[in-house]
Amino acid sequence: MRAKIDIALVREGKLHIQGWAFGRDPETPVEISVQGKAGEKREFSYEEVERETVNEAYFPKYEEENGKKIKRKLGFSLDTPYELGKGERVELLLEVDQQLRRFSFDDKKIESFNSHSHKKMEKFLALFQWETVEAVKDTLKKGGLSALWHKSVRKLKSIEEDYDYNEWYKKEKIGVEELSRQRAEVWENPLLFSIVIPVYRPKEAFLRRLLDSILSQTYPHFEICLADASELSEDSLENGEKSPIAVLKEYQEKDSRVRFTALPKNLGISGNTNAAIAMAKGDFIIFSDHDDELTEDALYTIAKTIKEHPKAELLYSDEDKIDFASAYYFEPHFKPDYSPELLRSVNYFCHLLIAKRSLLEAVAKEGEEGEKIYEQKEYDGAQDYDLILRLCEEAERRERVVGFSEEERKEQEEALFTSSTIVHIRKVLYHWRSHQLSTAQNPEAKLYAFTAGERAVFDHAKRLGLPIEKVERGITYGYYHCHYALEKKDGELPLISVIIPSKDHSEDLDLAIRSLFAGSYPYLEVIVVENNSVEEKTFSYYEKIQEEFPARYGEFHTKAVRVVRWEREFNYSAINNFGVGFSHGEYLLFMNNDIECLKADSLEEMLQFVQQEEIGICGARLLYPDKMIQHAGVVMGFGGIAGATFIGTHETENSYMHRAACIQNYTAVTAAVLMTKKSLFDQVGGFREELAVAFNDVDFCLKIRALGKRVVYTPYALFTHYESKSRGLEDNPEKVKRFNGEIVCLAKHWPEILRKGDPYYNPALTLRKSNFTLRDLSVEKVGEPFPLEILKDIV
Repeated sequence: MRAKIDIALVREGKLHIQGWAFGRDPETPVEISVQGKAGEKREFSYEEVERETVNEAYFPKYEEENGKKIKRKLGFSLDTPYELGKGERVELLLEVDQQLRRFSFDDKKIESFNSHSHKKMEKFLALFQWETVEAVKDTLKKGGLSALWHKSVRKLKSIEEDYDYNEWYKKEKIGVEELSRQRAEVWENPLLFSIVIPVYRPKEAFLRRLLDSILSQTYPHFEICLADASELSEDSLENGEKSPIAVLKEYQEKDSRVRFTALPKNLGISGNTNAAIAMAKGDFIIFSDHDDELTEDALYTIAKTIKEHPKAELLYSDEDKIDFASAYYFEPHFKPDYSPELLRSVNYFCHLLIAKRSLLEAVAKEGEEGEKIYEQKEYDGAQDYDLILRLCEEAERRERVVGFSEEERKEQEEALFTSSTIVHIRKVLYHWRSHQLSTAQNPEAKLYAFTAGERAVFDHAKRLGLPIEKVERGITYGYYHCHYALEKKDGELPLISVIIPSKDHSEDLDLAIRSLFAGSYPYLEVIVVENNSVEEKTFSYYEKIQEEFPARYGEFHTKAVRVVRWEREFNYSAINNFGVGFSHGEYLLFMNNDIECLKADSLEEMLQFVQQEEIGICGARLLYPDKMIQHAGVVMGFGGIAGATFIGTHETENSYMHRAACIQNYTAVTAAVLMTKKSLFDQVGGFREELAVAFNDVDFCLKIRALGKRVVYTPYALFTHYESKSRGLEDNPEKVKRFNGEIVCLAKHWPEILRKGDPYYNPALTLRKSNFTLRDLSVEKVGEPFPLEILKDIV
């Protein structure tokens, strides 16, 4: 017999236990009973639960060997009455194949079971369970032993260093005093919020918890609009559960703000949602599922945010997950501010979504019987994604029509602005119901949803006039990789001028140049800016490479290399600015001399973005030679100033919300590989020459963002950066003084983004690491800048 208890906690006077158990034959039922301290039988409620990971781990060949699937659910969820502090003791008994397992619980054991140290031990032991076998195989297949080693070390390190979100959330959660203050607040001309909920056969307890979480809001001006398509009568229910209609009637009698309609038939998720929206009378519509929960201050926070952002048309918040007992919070999704490229890669808005009524009406279509259609059934499976994309299109259109206020223009000049009409609420307002130990079921069973998502993104890009060619699956199901057509003039692609500063290291330079020429982009000129080399072989190499790839200025059917000489002291900014003076291309690619292009179409992947009017810069994914990430975007504030994301993460590892593997917007990218328009480069005056060594690329990106252009990171442009991981250490007083001076220089030019935080990085995440982990609340508050001593008078 095998058995394990995963969850044991007390909530609302009940001990809630989740686990799994099975005997020799997984189809043989396990008998469950509960007894008290003296052996007396105790009442309990019990439900079988799907545990697919357990099935996959212990019975991967069961169907093949027995000719049938396992019918029995191997997991269980159990509740029994229990009061803390009363000296109670409960025993759970599991019996199968004449074997008996006992699990004892009292106050001390329950407290220990839910401690952070216990959870760390559970994670550690999980590394040695069968469930990890498939993950190990996958890592070996993708990256070999090196990848497995790095992933294992990082996993062990994360178990030791990372914070338990459940404990973190409860520390950060709003207090009783503030909730009371919010309830007492009087609003002038308050907004009415309509919370729309399609209802289809939810568990009674979960529906009640949702309704209770809404009715306990500190902001009172709302209505709940529910469209029930359950078609369940009381006699069709088990275990004495009430039907959804009976529950809704009960709540409507209790509070007039609860309104519902019983649909004559199930119209599908889109139709049911549309029916709920049709009932709404509010100024803003808020979308919720029928079995999740809102935080008590959700509506208050939304109202406050709209008051602070009067142009807000569409809002979304951070979210997390909550277990079936509504007691344990996990897997938070702390999101960036509005990132169009990320939204076209994945529906990261999700919950909680709030739309101005007039915005929603503007995107509605008319049905055959005159009804309004908001969510479209042809996108079922991704109907919310399609709606969000259409809402964003209309919100952006309205922003263009209204124009920008002086405050918004100032935000833009400070590289902080993302949108005045699409607003991110940087706070968890929504708890998504989920099994805290579950993993997604076989995604191929939901291929229709991902196909619908591809169509939603493709159609959205078409409506925007973007030259979309196709949308493919991204890093995993539910993530997307957009391909755009390259713009041609007179039938030809544009010339890209590659600027490479170089001093000696001719072997590295040769690899860099040849890897570009081995790629699929045909129209390149490479300008090597010779910077005080001393080795004779370097100059011999220059002669050879220029002869092999002679420069051609009038027509660009041949790739070309040219060497120009910089004869002053080293200054990265000045050297690149000097090199641009010799360029003929409409587009510039800045590249270090120790780079190797790994994908033949990397330049096309970057150019497809830089060619778009609203995008000014595109950066690439850079790996060290051992396949560890060196660059996947730059966040302002890391380490007090700026730093690259996910440094030291192996390329095969999953990053936070797959961010390292998604096309998205960042505030900055590294100039080790950076593409931009020459016209924009000239407009901002190139690289700032005060920043001779460090942060010149960050500053350049910020200057481009100050023009209202977006910076894009794409993981599909892939390069190796052979830079030593220890290179750049400031190991003498002169270098330290110069480096500190450049930190101060950057901060003086861009103090507000350091003070207020990078718009593409969530204030709940730490500035002390690059892997998007939670802040350590004992040393840093949510949203506060990293306390860098030399910047204390600036930031």
